[in-house]
Amino acid sequence: MAQSRYLIIGLGRFGAALAESLAEQGAEVIAVDRDMAMVDAVKQKVAYAIELDATDPQALLSIDPQKCRAAIVAIGENFEATVLTLAALKEVGVRDIVARSRSARESRILQAVGATQVIELEYEMGRTFGKRLHGGVEAQPALGQALKP
Repeated sequence: MAQSRYLIIGLGRFGAALAESLAEQGAEVIAVDRDMAMVDAVKQKVAYAIELDATDPQALLSIDPQKCRAAIVAIGENFEATVLTLAALKEVGVRDIVARSRSARESRILQAVGATQVIELEYEMGRTFGKRLHGGVEAQPALGQALKP
């Protein structure tokens, strides 16, 4: 297993930013989305960018996801696709799966399906940003820079 290889599934704002951040830190990133326009947007920033249906276990096997340190399911709006992708990743033997959630209920469901870690972005960002505003964390970008779209 490659210690610095990550599979990012879903290349919306969160997935693309995560893929770019990991690649900038020297990780090998495999970025996957069903939408070729999303793949094209990150292909110059990551090791591999692939148009793929991640809900299909056979399609996933073509990219050796079990050799990644972790698979991150960053699909935003389609909860059914998130659940099916998580199930497909489990089926092909991926051990560490991080899934994006929009609510506590979704988090419970994703954990029941097999996610090893769930991220509620809005909740976690609200907590982090509150600490930054009140505590003045020095290493973070200035307030105006943090609010870019």
